[in-house]
Amino acid sequence: MFKVSPNSGFLRSIIVLSSGTLIAQMVSYAVTPIITRLFTTEDFGEIGVFLRIVAFLTALGTTRYELTLPLPKNQNHAFQLFRLSIRISIVMVLVTLGLGLIYWLLQGRATYTLFYVLMVAATTFFMVFKNIGTNWAIRNQAFSRISSSNILSALSTNGFKLIAGVYNFGVIGLILATVMGSLFGAATFIIDYYRNKRQSVFQQSKKKMYALSKIYKDFPRVNLPHAMLDATRELLIAFLIVEIFSQSFFGSYDLSFRMLRLPLILIGVSLGQVFYNRCSALYAQKDPLFPLLKKTTLILSGLSFIPFSVVYFFGEPIFVWVFGAQWGLAGEISEILAPWLMVNFIASPISTLPMILGKQVLFFWLGLISTAIQLTGFGLIPYLLSKQGVDEIQLITWISYTMSLFLIIITVITLKITNDSDKTRTQFQELG
Repeated sequence: MFKVSPNSGFLRSIIVLSSGTLIAQMVSYAVTPIITRLFTTEDFGEIGVFLRIVAFLTALGTTRYELTLPLPKNQNHAFQLFRLSIRISIVMVLVTLGLGLIYWLLQGRATYTLFYVLMVAATTFFMVFKNIGTNWAIRNQAFSRISSSNILSALSTNGFKLIAGVYNFGVIGLILATVMGSLFGAATFIIDYYRNKRQSVFQQSKKKMYALSKIYKDFPRVNLPHAMLDATRELLIAFLIVEIFSQSFFGSYDLSFRMLRLPLILIGVSLGQVFYNRCSALYAQKDPLFPLLKKTTLILSGLSFIPFSVVYFFGEPIFVWVFGAQWGLAGEISEILAPWLMVNFIASPISTLPMILGKQVLFFWLGLISTAIQLTGFGLIPYLLSKQGVDEIQLITWISYTMSLFLIIITVITLKITNDSDKTRTQFQELG
């Protein structure tokens, strides 16, 4: 559906990104059936909480200035934003580390708490740098660099997980593997940053950084609350499930959720990165965005139907066969989550459009509604029904179908807004 020509590299870019991501995920998912037999559901629950804490801090990491890197026309301006993002991230990580050490002191200086705090800070820094470097690579269409980063991260993470599992390191081994994976994933971009930093054309200018921070102030002011809302929601859901049900149940839920996000990781993220790059260019050239958006939505709809249908009908036996007998509950949960994550996969690339179209406030409120739905399901309903007992499967079913409907509504709204924006810009061009 995407036209391939010497002047259009959209499909080729997706292939480059997807191939690297595919290799990385093939490594991850090839060893996951081994890893799930080396660790318990409780271990998976604890590493799931760890990753959500890191995701929360990573979302805060640069106050979203990393997303501005593909936007400036001037390459030097983009690199000044690169520098600004790194400075903000260093300050944030140091503050996080300081607060974590205070928590460690108040909690009696437990060795594991200190280890946990240090690992959270280290992983957060590497993940933030990887995000910044990824957006710089998107700007320069260096998609092979992103693929290399993903492959290195997958190989190192899963290699260390296997070693940790064989030697019974438990959740400590999973955490160390995560740190090493984030380090190797960021290494490509750290090297690239220092190579660019030495170039005279990218000489540091605090004045330019300050001016650019003002120009793109809507990203920390509007997009950051949206990102923090999503990250806070995921973290709270993890805490609520562990508190109301158990860490083991959260481990099953987390594995199911991650497995069903496989199509999003393999295709959706890569397509979304290229989609953002192409839409930014089209918008700057005052070309219409709706045709590309429509094609992207239709392609993802077609790609998602068969895999999610298979999971919907056969999730439980598939999970038991692939991951082991202790993961039957995760398979049952996957059947329930399939409709929700199918629609999420279809809608994933369009999440970048509000930044381009200046509709971040509207989508912040839509994100707030999404958060309210999920926190009501995972927190308020169990609290209100505590005297009668809570059926966790029925609870997840309610959340899944409600979120599926809500995401469909958001997709329709995005399509309409994009089409209206194209018409408005066309009218202005005609008026001269």
